[in-house]
Amino acid sequence: MAGAGRDAVVGALLGALAGDCIGAPYEGGRPVGREAAVRRVDRALSRRILRYTDDTELLLALTDHLVDDDDRVDGDRLVRRMRERFDPRRGYGAGMRRLVELWRAGRTPGEATTAVFPDGSYGNGAAMRVAPVGLRWAGQPDQVTDVATRSARVTHVHPVGIDGAVVQAHAVARAASTGAFTRADLADLPASTPQLRDGLDVAAHTDPATAPAAVADALGTAPVAHRSVPAAVWCAATGGDVLQAITLAVALGGDTDTIATMAAAIRGAVAGASGIPAAWAAVLEGHAEVRDAADRLSVRIAGDGTDHAG
Repeated sequence: MAGAGRDAVVGALLGALAGDCIGAPYEGGRPVGREAAVRRVDRALSRRILRYTDDTELLLALTDHLVDDDDRVDGDRLVRRMRERFDPRRGYGAGMRRLVELWRAGRTPGEATTAVFPDGSYGNGAAMRVAPVGLRWAGQPDQVTDVATRSARVTHVHPVGIDGAVVQAHAVARAASTGAFTRADLADLPASTPQLRDGLDVAAHTDPATAPAAVADALGTAPVAHRSVPAAVWCAATGGDVLQAITLAVALGGDTDTIATMAAAIRGAVAGASGIPAAWAAVLEGHAEVRDAADRLSVRIAGDGTDHAG
């Protein structure tokens, strides 16, 4: 049996949304102490509305594709989903905007990716959107690796960019399958490139009490896979709940929205729907849409006879 239960799916996708929305106002900043990070998170949640970024938009596109098109991932149809949802106001990087231009001009995913990044992108964009894959195939590690790789290749063909997506997908799958995620899990995540393997090993040995600036220096907070995925899984493993994982990501600075998105997806898969404070529904833009996407993904999993957690 495989696939996450409904509670884990809802918790993971709403967690990802929360991390994106809460982390976005502080993207690009320097590390801050834990108390300052708590104040930043409180300040963000006091706003009338927190907007989501391209992180959530692409996560929704991938969820749509897995539910309605092809849960093993067809590149052309996944690109169509990304094009349909593309809103340039969501903070897309220059590379992704150029990819969309080439797709609209009729270039295939493979042609467009290497035209923009001749050696392939090793950014963290494939990792930030991959949580639905880990949820869909939780309990089937070979499938997680295969489908995460397929989902990455439409935009990322560099081994490090792909590996970041595979590692993040496995982290979400492990959290959903076991109902736990600790630092002991980090060394077991199946990184295949030296950059990710080294980063995960450092994360596994980074004490939870380490100052955020030192963690950021050791693990990285840049928008590249090997300098953000290790930080995200460390935040997920160190934070006791979704809010704490997001707060740690904010404390680290740098690519806060994406690191918080990835960390909170993992932590949300552990915590379930009840781990997402009900009050956040009024603050997080897209809450209802992401909840609906989670429900549809859960129905898809249950329809295959794989929903083992109710």
